[in-house]
Amino acid sequence: MEPFFRDRIGIEFGGPSPIFTRTRLIPVYPISRRVDQCNFSKDVIWASTRESVVAEAASPSGLKDESYEFVLASHVLEHLANPLRALMEWKRILRLGGAVLVVVPHKAGTFDHRRPFSTFSHIEEDYRRNVTEADLTHLPEVLELHDLALDPGAGMMEQFRERCLMNASVRAMHHHVFSPDLLVHMFDYAGMDVLNVAVERPYHIIVLAQTLSPTVDRTQTKNPNILKADAEWRKKAPFLCEPNQTMPCSHLSFDDLFSSGRCLSQ
Repeated sequence: MEPFFRDRIGIEFGGPSPIFTRTRLIPVYPISRRVDQCNFSKDVIWASTRESVVAEAASPSGLKDESYEFVLASHVLEHLANPLRALMEWKRILRLGGAVLVVVPHKAGTFDHRRPFSTFSHIEEDYRRNVTEADLTHLPEVLELHDLALDPGAGMMEQFRERCLMNASVRAMHHHVFSPDLLVHMFDYAGMDVLNVAVERPYHIIVLAQTLSPTVDRTQTKNPNILKADAEWRKKAPFLCEPNQTMPCSHLSFDDLFSSGRCLSQ
C-alpha cells in the first residue's frame, strides 16, 4: 500500500483524520509529499479547517481533472447523501493509476448497529436521481434505530433530532450503512480496481482502490475475487454481521470499542 502514497501529492476529503497520523493505523501523512485538505465549509464540527479547500466532497467542481495522485477519506462516505457521485468525482481528479483510500465505520462497532446495511440498488438510485446533501430520506430510520447510548455527544433524542434536521449545515448524520461488499460494488461501478479490503477493530472498514486505464478489460479486475465468499479478508474480519454470514450483528462492548486495531497489511 505504501507506494501509492510515499512522496506523492494527494487530497483528503473531510479531514484531517487521526487515523492517518504517524502513530495510528494507516500513517499516510508522514510519508506523503503533501496532503491538501477539502471540506464543505471553513466551519466544520470536527476540526480546524482554515487551510482547507472549500468544496463539496461529492461535487468538487473547482478541482481540476487528474490533479492528484491519491485521495483519502476517513469516515466521510457515510455522511454523504450521494456517495457514488463522490467516488466518480474522486476518480475524475486522480491521475491514471492513482489510489483512493476509504475508511468507513462498520456498524457492529458503532451507534448504527441496529440499522440494516444499505443496498447497492439504493446507492445507485441516489446517484441516478442526483440526490443532494439536503436529502433527509433516511431520517425516520436514523431516528428510530440510532443507538444514542453509543453516541453521547449527540445529546438527548430531541437534540439529536434537531441536529439531524439541520444536517445540510452540520453533516453529522449517517445517510448510509456500508458493508465491505457494498463498497466493492461501488468502486466496481465507478470503474476502479479494488486492491485491498480490511475490517479492523474498533470499527473500521478500509478499502484501497486504483483507477484503471479506459483500455483495461474490466473483467480482469480483482473485484470479483474480493467479493467471493472465501475471500481472505472475510476470514480475518472481527465482526459477525457481514452480508454472507448467517449470525446476527451484535455491537461491541465499550471495552472492545476502544481497543486498538491491528495494522493494515498490504
